[in-house]
Amino acid sequence: MAKIVEINKQELSSERVQLALDLGGFKKYANNLKSKFSAYQQKFIVLDRMVGDIQKEAKDLDKLYDVFQKEMDQQEKEGKRLSNELGIKFVETSVGKEWERIAGDILSGDYSAIKRGLKIDIS
Repeated sequence: MAKIVEINKQELSSERVQLALDLGGFKKYANNLKSKFSAYQQKFIVLDRMVGDIQKEAKDLDKLYDVFQKEMDQQEKEGKRLSNELGIKFVETSVGKEWERIAGDILSGDYSAIKRGLKIDIS
Protein backbone atom coordinates (compact mmCIF):
# COMPACT_ATOMS: atom_id res chain seq x y z
CA MET A 1 0.00 0.00 0.00
CA ALA A 2 2.91 2.31 0.70
CA LYS A 3 4.07 1.81 -2.91
CA ILE A 4 0.61 2.74 -4.19
CA VAL A 5 0.65 5.93 -2.12
CA GLU A 6 4.20 6.62 -3.33
CA ILE A 7 3.15 6.11 -7.00
CA ASN A 8 0.05 8.29 -6.50
CA LYS A 9 2.21 11.04 -4.96
CA GLN A 10 4.62 10.84 -7.89
CA GLU A 11 1.75 10.94 -10.41
CA LEU A 12 0.15 13.83 -8.52
CA SER A 13 3.50 15.63 -8.39
CA SER A 14 4.10 15.20 -12.13
CA GLU A 15 0.53 16.34 -12.84
CA ARG A 16 1.15 19.45 -10.75
CA VAL A 17 4.33 20.17 -12.68
CA GLN A 18 2.44 19.70 -15.99
CA LEU A 19 -0.43 21.86 -14.75
CA ALA A 20 2.00 24.57 -13.68
CA LEU A 21 3.66 24.46 -17.09
CA ASP A 22 0.27 24.60 -18.81
CA LEU A 23 -0.85 27.52 -16.63
CA GLY A 24 2.44 29.28 -17.33
CA GLY A 25 1.77 28.94 -21.07
CA PHE A 26 -1.77 30.22 -20.65
CA LYS A 27 -0.53 33.13 -18.61
CA LYS A 28 2.02 34.00 -21.29
CA TYR A 29 -0.63 33.64 -24.00
CA ALA A 30 -3.13 35.72 -22.00
CA ASN A 31 -0.54 38.46 -21.46
CA ASN A 32 0.28 38.46 -25.17
CA LEU A 33 -3.41 38.64 -26.01
CA LYS A 34 -3.94 41.47 -23.51
CA SER A 35 -1.05 43.38 -25.06
CA LYS A 36 -2.53 42.96 -28.55
CA PHE A 37 -5.97 44.05 -27.34
CA SER A 38 -4.37 47.12 -25.79
CA ALA A 39 -2.66 47.94 -29.10
CA TYR A 40 -5.94 47.52 -31.00
CA GLN A 41 -7.75 49.64 -28.43
CA GLN A 42 -5.25 52.46 -29.00
CA LYS A 43 -5.83 52.20 -32.76
CA PHE A 44 -9.59 52.36 -32.24
CA ILE A 45 -9.19 55.45 -30.05
CA VAL A 46 -7.28 57.12 -32.89
CA LEU A 47 -9.92 55.95 -35.37
CA ASP A 48 -12.73 57.30 -33.17
CA ARG A 49 -11.00 60.69 -33.05
CA MET A 50 -10.62 60.68 -36.83
CA VAL A 51 -14.30 59.81 -37.30
CA GLY A 52 -15.23 62.63 -34.92
CA ASP A 53 -13.05 65.07 -36.86
CA ILE A 54 -14.57 63.94 -40.16
CA GLN A 55 -18.09 64.35 -38.78
CA LYS A 56 -17.26 67.88 -37.61
CA GLU A 57 -15.75 68.74 -41.00
CA ALA A 58 -18.81 67.32 -42.74
CA LYS A 59 -21.09 69.52 -40.63
CA ASP A 60 -18.91 72.55 -41.39
CA LEU A 61 -19.02 71.71 -45.10
CA ASP A 62 -22.80 71.36 -44.96
CA LYS A 63 -23.06 74.83 -43.45
CA LEU A 64 -20.66 76.23 -46.04
CA TYR A 65 -22.63 74.53 -48.81
CA ASP A 66 -25.89 76.06 -47.52
CA VAL A 67 -24.31 79.54 -47.55
CA PHE A 68 -22.89 78.90 -51.03
CA GLN A 69 -26.25 77.65 -52.33
CA LYS A 70 -28.03 80.74 -50.98
CA GLU A 71 -25.43 82.95 -52.64
CA MET A 72 -25.86 81.06 -55.93
CA ASP A 73 -29.63 81.55 -55.75
CA GLN A 74 -29.16 85.25 -55.00
CA GLN A 75 -26.71 85.66 -57.89
CA GLU A 76 -29.12 83.93 -60.27
CA LYS A 77 -31.98 86.19 -59.21
CA GLU A 78 -29.90 89.33 -59.56
CA GLY A 79 -28.38 88.17 -62.85
CA LYS A 80 -31.79 87.43 -64.34
CA ARG A 81 -33.16 90.75 -63.16
CA LEU A 82 -30.27 92.73 -64.66
CA SER A 83 -30.21 90.77 -67.91
CA ASN A 84 -33.98 91.24 -68.30
CA GLU A 85 -33.46 94.99 -67.92
CA LEU A 86 -30.90 94.81 -70.71
CA GLY A 87 -33.17 92.63 -72.85
CA ILE A 88 -30.86 89.58 -72.90
CA LYS A 89 -31.01 86.12 -71.40
CA PHE A 90 -28.97 85.55 -68.25
CA VAL A 91 -27.59 82.19 -69.52
CA GLU A 92 -26.18 83.96 -72.61
CA THR A 93 -23.93 86.22 -70.52
CA SER A 94 -20.46 85.18 -69.37
CA VAL A 95 -21.65 85.36 -65.76
CA GLY A 96 -24.75 83.30 -66.63
CA LYS A 97 -22.63 80.66 -68.40
CA GLU A 98 -20.31 80.39 -65.43
CA TRP A 99 -23.30 80.22 -63.11
CA GLU A 100 -24.68 77.35 -65.24
CA ARG A 101 -21.36 75.45 -65.04
CA ILE A 102 -21.22 75.83 -61.27
CA ALA A 103 -24.89 74.89 -60.83
CA GLY A 104 -24.31 71.82 -63.04
CA ASP A 105 -21.30 70.85 -60.94
CA ILE A 106 -23.36 71.10 -57.78
CA LEU A 107 -26.11 68.91 -59.22
CA SER A 108 -23.67 66.32 -60.57
CA GLY A 109 -21.34 66.35 -57.56
CA ASP A 110 -18.37 66.93 -59.89
CA TYR A 111 -17.26 70.40 -58.70
CA SER A 112 -14.62 70.74 -61.45
CA ALA A 113 -15.68 74.33 -62.30
CA ILE A 114 -15.46 75.26 -58.63
CA LYS A 115 -12.06 73.54 -58.25
CA ARG A 116 -10.67 75.36 -61.29
CA GLY A 117 -11.93 78.67 -59.95
CA LEU A 118 -14.08 81.24 -61.61
CA LYS A 119 -13.20 82.01 -65.22
CA ILE A 120 -15.22 85.19 -65.64
CA ASP A 121 -13.48 88.07 -67.39
CA ILE A 122 -15.01 91.28 -66.06
CA SER A 123 -12.54 93.69 -67.66
